[in-house]
Amino acid sequence: MLHDCHRHLDAVNESYFTHLRHALGFGLRMMGGGIGAILHGLCPALCQYTASKTVAALHEELQQRRARTPKE
Repeated sequence: MLHDCHRHLDAVNESYFTHLRHALGFGLRMMGGGIGAILHGLCPALCQYTASKTVAALHEELQQRRARTPKE
């Protein structure tokens, strides 16, 4: 498992703490979008664009990060 972690960090060219910061930020934003979607489902007047804006922003960020990451 430790070898797989090192291999992944090498593949994305990040240190452990850099990767942790990015992953935590990404995960928290996904949770926020999910909560927005749940609130929207309960009351359609709330958070009308929260989930879709969150997904679009995260997708764009992933595309940019992938473009900067060297291919294996």
